[in-house]
Amino acid sequence: MWCNLIFWENLGSSVLVTINQSCVVYSTDLNECDGNTNDCGQHASCTNERGSYSCKCNHGFIGDGFKCGPFIAYSCSVKRRYVSVSGNYEIDPDGPGGLVPFTVYCDMSDKNGVGVTVVSHDSESRTYVNGCYPRGCYSRDIHYTGVSLSQLASLTIVSSHCEQFIKYECYDSGIFEGGFAWWVSRDLGKMTYWGGASPGSGKCECGMTNSCADPRYGCNCDKNDFVWREDSGLLTDKTHLPVKQLRFGDADGSNEGYHTLGKLKCYGTA
Repeated sequence: MWCNLIFWENLGSSVLVTINQSCVVYSTDLNECDGNTNDCGQHASCTNERGSYSCKCNHGFIGDGFKCGPFIAYSCSVKRRYVSVSGNYEIDPDGPGGLVPFTVYCDMSDKNGVGVTVVSHDSESRTYVNGCYPRGCYSRDIHYTGVSLSQLASLTIVSSHCEQFIKYECYDSGIFEGGFAWWVSRDLGKMTYWGGASPGSGKCECGMTNSCADPRYGCNCDKNDFVWREDSGLLTDKTHLPVKQLRFGDADGSNEGYHTLGKLKCYGTA
């Protein structure tokens, strides 16, 4: 910056003004990158700027530059430490060298922002059940989008919590009374408990809270009284998830129902 130096001298009743020659004033910028006085992450690069600096994660890492994690994390809960925007991301629950990574939806706002891994499947729509009576005669295989059951099993291992919503709307169509319905776990186990109930209980959620339509039974649907009823809740035992198959019976003629199965959701770190 160019300037003039002006000197004032008081000479009694008059003032002498002297203008000196032009001069140049230089300002010095602090390079935080060279001086190691920046807050960039361990896996980030620092770029000096006039009066400031910026940080950018290195190749193979993702984040805001101040926190940088592996581009492919074990789960969405791990990725949430470095990324706050919900979207589709690749994860690799069993790490490099194991099963191949796969794409999931990371919900970064659900469950108080912990980072929820969401996996879709082909049977999420409300689906009609009718046309057969014997136990388990209706069968619905569940196919998860772009991922195998082995890959999903590895996701449940690295997550502290997993859940899947299940619902059966019934009209004179029973569930466990008479053994008409069940669901199949990822390891082909026959599961005779419903959402909201304890594993092995043979009950639905209302059976756990003693609030079923008929207290003699553990599910609302087992009352079988030609009234539309419903049993629904969350399956939360991650060792059984995800649901591989749905089985229903007692659904022929006027006996009917609708099943709904939600997405698999896993969160937290084990």
